[in-house]
Amino acid sequence: DIGDEQSLEQSLSTFSGHVRRIQTILTQITPNSLVLLDEVGAGTDPTEGSALAIALLQHLANHAQLTVATTHYGELKTLKYQDPRFENASVEFDDQSLSPTYRLLWGIPGRSNALIIAERLGISQAIINQAQHVMEDGVEDFNEVITHLEQERRTQETKAKEAANLLANTENLHRELQQKAQQLKEREHRIKQHQEQVLQQELESAKKDIAQVIRKLQRGPQTAKAAHQATQNLNTLAQNIQPKVKKSNPIGYRPKEGDRVRLINLGQTAEVISPVSENGEMMVRFGIMKMMVGFGDVESLTGEKPTPIQPQKKKSPALEPEAQPAVPMIRTSQNTLDLRGHRVAEAEQMMDDQLAAAYGPIWIIHGHGTGKLRHGVQDYLKRHPRVKKYEFAEQADGGRGVTIAHCE
Repeated sequence: DIGDEQSLEQSLSTFSGHVRRIQTILTQITPNSLVLLDEVGAGTDPTEGSALAIALLQHLANHAQLTVATTHYGELKTLKYQDPRFENASVEFDDQSLSPTYRLLWGIPGRSNALIIAERLGISQAIINQAQHVMEDGVEDFNEVITHLEQERRTQETKAKEAANLLANTENLHRELQQKAQQLKEREHRIKQHQEQVLQQELESAKKDIAQVIRKLQRGPQTAKAAHQATQNLNTLAQNIQPKVKKSNPIGYRPKEGDRVRLINLGQTAEVISPVSENGEMMVRFGIMKMMVGFGDVESLTGEKPTPIQPQKKKSPALEPEAQPAVPMIRTSQNTLDLRGHRVAEAEQMMDDQLAAAYGPIWIIHGHGTGKLRHGVQDYLKRHPRVKKYEFAEQADGGRGVTIAHCE
């Protein structure tokens, strides 16, 4: 039922034309029918028209597949809250240009905007004020609610876009850092291979020179002078094949919490945000990124290198495992485990599954509550072989309601 079916020849008013068309629809609909109604119930007394429109829409909801109806009746806009089969939708309207933007707003009923349009088109303010006075309070309140909903929707859309942009930038930065870390690791590997090749070549050359000295001793007369000369030659060769190691010249600089330092490998300026540990590690922050670094990874802004901490002597010369690259502390849904509402036994099973394949920091949310779940989580982490250490999160990340576990 779209358009105006009034006819002077057939003595049909606008309302009568609509009713005849709707009657035809009601006699022909099937459970698979799509029904389109424009300004349903219009052309007659608004009270009776809205009541008839509600009854028609409820009947069509029972007998047709889908019904799409337009209306200016506020009573029809409340059907959604009485029957879950109904839903509101509207087209966004620009109050400044007095034109639709053709953006579909799902879930938000539209406003008629009659008084706004009349005021913008030149109707006197006195008439507009009188109309607002005459209009029922409920109608005005309903329009205000719709206005607030539209404003809230625009605000949420803006925030969603900002959050999406921030997430995209964070993911890009994370990828760049991972690529740089991988490139640095590959570069160090290539340099190490090259140094080993050079050393091997020098050793091979030294072996040949030593063999030549021995052959000369074997062929020539074994005099004291010849033996002394051969010894000098061997000492010279031994000095030449010693590894060329640059000696560091520590100046005595020690970074502390709050200092600004330069990350040597990344070329970034960062802030030290934690005390320096006994093994020379500290937490630094640059931008939105946080990561653990050692003394060898930083220098002062004037180029001073930190004084290295002398490692304690060990009883057995066990080989140290190869150091892993510093892992940026980026919190994502993949490394966050929410245990709120679970018992300690359930939480232990969930942590066991999470830590089985984890590497780097894991944010474990246990909340505050009575503290029983928090103690259970930290007791479990203390016993877990893959947990290097654990600590409470910063206040901005949940404080004492969140524990960060660092996995090896």
